[in-house]
Amino acid sequence: MPICKAHWLGQLFNHPYLAVEATAEGPVLHIRREQHALGWKELLTPPVLERGRLFRQLVLNCRQGQLVCAWLPNTKAGMLQQQLAHGWFEYHAARVVPLAERCLALLEQGYLRHSRWQQLQQWLAQEPVQWGMLTLPEELSERVRAAFELVATLQQADDHWREQCLQEHCEQALIEYKTLFDTLEEHPLTQAQRLACVTDEDHNLVLAGAGCGKTSVMAARTAFLLASHQAEPHELLLLAFGKEAAAEMRERLARRPENTGVQVSTFHALGMTIITQATGQAPVLSPLAQNEQEKQRTFARWLAQLAEDENYGIQLLAWLRQHRFQTVPAPDYARLAREWTPLVAALKVYGEPDDILPGQGEQLALVKPLLLRYQQHLRDAGYIDFDDMIEQATELVRNGRFAVPWQHILVDEFQDISRSRAELLLALRNAAPVLSLFCVGDDWQAIYRFNGADVSLTTDFSGFFGATAMTALDTTFRFNNVIERVASRFVTRNPQQLPKELSTLNRTEGPCVHVLPVADDESMDMVARLLGQIAAQRSGASVYLLSRFRFSLPDDDLLEGWRKRFAGLTLHAQTLHGAKGKEADCVIMLGLARGRYGFPPEKKQASLLDMLLPAEEDFPYAEERRLFYVGLTRAREQVFLLADRQIPSPFVKELLEGGYSGVSRWQG
Repeated sequence: MPICKAHWLGQLFNHPYLAVEATAEGPVLHIRREQHALGWKELLTPPVLERGRLFRQLVLNCRQGQLVCAWLPNTKAGMLQQQLAHGWFEYHAARVVPLAERCLALLEQGYLRHSRWQQLQQWLAQEPVQWGMLTLPEELSERVRAAFELVATLQQADDHWREQCLQEHCEQALIEYKTLFDTLEEHPLTQAQRLACVTDEDHNLVLAGAGCGKTSVMAARTAFLLASHQAEPHELLLLAFGKEAAAEMRERLARRPENTGVQVSTFHALGMTIITQATGQAPVLSPLAQNEQEKQRTFARWLAQLAEDENYGIQLLAWLRQHRFQTVPAPDYARLAREWTPLVAALKVYGEPDDILPGQGEQLALVKPLLLRYQQHLRDAGYIDFDDMIEQATELVRNGRFAVPWQHILVDEFQDISRSRAELLLALRNAAPVLSLFCVGDDWQAIYRFNGADVSLTTDFSGFFGATAMTALDTTFRFNNVIERVASRFVTRNPQQLPKELSTLNRTEGPCVHVLPVADDESMDMVARLLGQIAAQRSGASVYLLSRFRFSLPDDDLLEGWRKRFAGLTLHAQTLHGAKGKEADCVIMLGLARGRYGFPPEKKQASLLDMLLPAEEDFPYAEERRLFYVGLTRAREQVFLLADRQIPSPFVKELLEGGYSGVSRWQG
């Protein structure tokens, strides 16, 4: 290696360094009677050449401080600096090139998820040199130069840079798979539906307003993942809450042969699969868990047996007299079992509440022995129920006893999820870092708190799961602009609902939500009049009769009579909870009164079940408001609200007195 000697004048000024030598291991400084070798790792930056009056000086920024080698001749000093700089970069290239290759491989995985972004930042934080501050030597190979440039770019990248990457990725995917999205469904997917399909964060929440095509998005997301080779069929899992919804999804996927092998499951079936694979033995599900009527009959029998104990029997009768105004000696155990079965389930899942009122404490003391009977029954028979299944599956996943085979899990109707099911999803996600959750739901339609659903898991989705990409489907294919305007304004009176703007394909003018004041004994006559008018105006229309409680609906004989009388109409009657997901041309809503069994049902105080279930929201009647929204949005064209003339529902009064454009008082 060449040696660059300092001019002899340097010795007259007591300059310590006689020469600098470039070696493969780093610069070597020649002193009067010895040599001092500096390894490349000792240099914090490449050597810098500075111009003096007559000579040049080489500045070495070392860990122990700055060293200056002066009195170097111009020509040789320049060659020395270039050689040392090249050697210093080549030394660091042994570390930077593999780092750049790891970063590039991660970037080439596609959508720069938050977890990948964190991994990049973790790798880069360990890199000691800020490469963007340095000038690369021209002598470096293209491969090495590209590695330094990539790392330098990533070191300076911020969240805005990542957002640009995400936008470019989505734009490219939308262009590349335009034909797929144009032809998947009968009509081309909307831009929002397409964006939801190509967005691939660690956790994805798609807010699908009523009638916005959530099922289409689930199917399209599946098709996109397969077409883009981001997953094989066996790496996809689609989750639904009920068997009917799962069957509908399977039928939808079966229309495309490439979906063969995609797994569709309910949460309960998923729990069964996890337990069976992790333990090697399928759990035995209690017959009571599979037959609600048999469960209630069994609970009634157990209550009768418990009442044979004198102390329990006295307490039970006292409670019934005070809270159910029942004075006969023999309690109606069947009715009591129907009422207390949800209490037993909630108490089993959530445990005893912290703060309860005295009356609730008395009821809790009566329900707990029933829970103990049920738990003893499960233990003695070696059974589990559905809640046990989810809990056991979650623990097995957390303990690493189940190898997660999926890279993508898609969840339908996410707003109906309970915390235990959400915990299972989180456990699966944590057990498989490459797994992406894709959840479709609508917090505006969260109406199943009585079954354990927790709307806060949707409204605070990212707070529970972590980094989230949220997409709102903004076009409804069901109802017109007038119904949309009324329903959206009504439900968003609750500021805790996630905001979204809905547009409609169908547009009309004039009121489409009509309030009909009626006396309680005139409701069925008014329904018949409305059916006659609808049949006269539009033959072949579909009509849904909906109510908060089943007793407000016509009985089967009356309904069948109307079907014969108005044979041109398609007529159905259902409670609002049962009608979710359904639609009709016209909706007639009954039972719109104020009171304990009105809409919303008025309660003097929270019941014991309320205390056991997920916490209620602060906004008054928040879930009942969403249920009313569900009723409004079942209609494609017209909504008729049969309100009690004497004590109308507060919701109806709000529509009439709140300046809602599109609402009328029906004149008949």
